[in-house]
Amino acid sequence: MTSETLRLSGRRALVTGGASGIGAATATLFAAEGAAVVIADLPSHCDAAESVVASIEKDGGVARFVPTDVTDATAVELAVATCVDTFGGIDAVVASAGVSAHPGRTGSFNSLLDLEPEHFAFVLDVNVTGVFLTARAAARRMLDTGGSIVVLASIAAKRPTAGVYSVSKAGAWMLTRCLAHELAPHRIRVNAIGPGYVETELLDGMARRSGGPDADAQARWRTTREQQVPLQRLGQPLEIARTALFLVSDEGSYFTGSLLHPDGGVASAFAGG
Repeated sequence: MTSETLRLSGRRALVTGGASGIGAATATLFAAEGAAVVIADLPSHCDAAESVVASIEKDGGVARFVPTDVTDATAVELAVATCVDTFGGIDAVVASAGVSAHPGRTGSFNSLLDLEPEHFAFVLDVNVTGVFLTARAAARRMLDTGGSIVVLASIAAKRPTAGVYSVSKAGAWMLTRCLAHELAPHRIRVNAIGPGYVETELLDGMARRSGGPDADAQARWRTTREQQVPLQRLGQPLEIARTALFLVSDEGSYFTGSLLHPDGGVASAFAGG
């Protein structure tokens, strides 16, 4: 492709949670489509993030890594400032950083009755407050220029079957709608993606918590998830990244306040569409 045919040529993007999974696939795809990308992820994920950056640069793209905890407002502001200062502005944000449960949580993540308050707060802090801080910092830099923000929600936003994870993703979805309403006069579009079951480390963590140390139990959990998908397979990170690309590109220019479901049909069949 020439620079004229690249869908994000000349644009500057920030991807949180960009060291792995959907975030890494999104950062890589955006760079391939011409965007200069800042990858923001936890300092502990530095090696993985730098590997994504190296891969992007090897293919001729432009990327930087900024260690970022999305629950830390100062760190988030620094990540946005790095994009603006390094690349001259910010046009797109994908808030992909998220967790399914507290790292100390064992067993099923579905139950709320036996959930420690600090575990409940941790998931909300990352999945809702982290998105708020990311969107707020970026939108303040977009007020005069416009831009696009994409929030990673989940089919869990519409299904009350995953405990605090469902609560957090429903919160992220409503946050998306509120931001879309508030920011539309500034030509800032805000949309959400509600993936289904995707082959990521997050899904692996869910399988481990649900199946425990028994590898066969974990495999049965994954098989059950696959069987719930009308297309009878798990999604791939690149398939979700392509949805994000559509939303931030000119092809998605009339979308704001929307929740798109690249989920193999799960939301249609089991979550009200």
